[in-house]
Amino acid sequence: MEKAKLSYLKERFYKSKRMNILLRTIFFISIIVTFTIYIKFDNLKSKNGNLLKGLNYNRLSLRSLLSQEKMKKILVIGSIGYDVTTYYDKMPVIGETIVGRKFAQNPGGKGDNQAVAAARSGADITFMGAIGDDNYGEILTKNLENNNVKHSLKVVPNMSCQVATILVDKEGRNSIIIVPGANNYVDKKQIDDNEKLIDENDIILLQLEIPIETVEYAIDMAYKKKKIIILNPAPGQPLSDNILKKVDFLTPNESELSLITGMPTSNMEEIKLASKKIIDLGAKNLIVTLGEKGSLLCNKEGEKLFPAFPTVAVDTAGAGDCFAGVFVTYLSKGYSIDEAIKYANLASSISVTKIGTIPSLPTQKEIEEKKKGIKDW
Repeated sequence: MEKAKLSYLKERFYKSKRMNILLRTIFFISIIVTFTIYIKFDNLKSKNGNLLKGLNYNRLSLRSLLSQEKMKKILVIGSIGYDVTTYYDKMPVIGETIVGRKFAQNPGGKGDNQAVAAARSGADITFMGAIGDDNYGEILTKNLENNNVKHSLKVVPNMSCQVATILVDKEGRNSIIIVPGANNYVDKKQIDDNEKLIDENDIILLQLEIPIETVEYAIDMAYKKKKIIILNPAPGQPLSDNILKKVDFLTPNESELSLITGMPTSNMEEIKLASKKIIDLGAKNLIVTLGEKGSLLCNKEGEKLFPAFPTVAVDTAGAGDCFAGVFVTYLSKGYSIDEAIKYANLASSISVTKIGTIPSLPTQKEIEEKKKGIKDW
């Protein structure tokens, strides 16, 4: 009897010991998991604490919070071309010849610029557009590939690539003349032929250097497929109510906002009134890029100004494209709208300190290094 009792007690002891070990193991695993989630949460959360509301783009989804590597894929549908840039001190009058300070040639086009800006800042990016069968076409294709941008390019026979003549004054301000070339041949059929690309990507980014009817057709298709749609309405022109109601983000500068609304935008009060008109027409989110004044976010919840980061500009060409590309990148990573705008402002402040458009677009490492030096982020 005593032997059986002793055996029973030993068995209870070992069971209890095994249970304690199991409970301790579960406890330590729970601590590790909790700590890991906390670190990811702390790295990704926005300063205003707007988190975990999934479908509202002002918030982070739980999926992006816990698994940033599963970021959304981006498709850029737009223009690609070649930039010919002249730097000068004084704009010549009619009939006058002046001597410029510098001359540069680089790949460009708003779609190309934005795709490269997104790729360099860490996006999973694909570009759809058209090139001519001239010498520039090969250069532009290689530039996309060298910057890790996947692409679907239509080659238009007997047609040149887009060429932009960019004039930059001594203050870094620019004026641009564009000859669209092959970009005029990005048509509805090309969108239909590449419908699978729209299916495979989560965010669609467009501009207005391709035909407006193609832009609207692509927006309609993306809207039906419940994609996030971002339109950078440059060059500025009036937009249909259909476009305004279906895009999730519209990102004009002041002059483009004026062209869209037909309203003056010479000061902040006028910009806010014009912005309100866009929101009243059905746009979900409007982000007006204001150069050295920063960016203004407007939606039905109100408006918020994001100041620019101080810098000394030497060339502002491409700053808007840099903003658009970096904004969509950080949005795709799961950051809030506020955080994505701040990163886009920061990247733009880096780009204007360099000469050229594509050469000035910062990498993710440059952006993060610059952020480290900002005390009040």
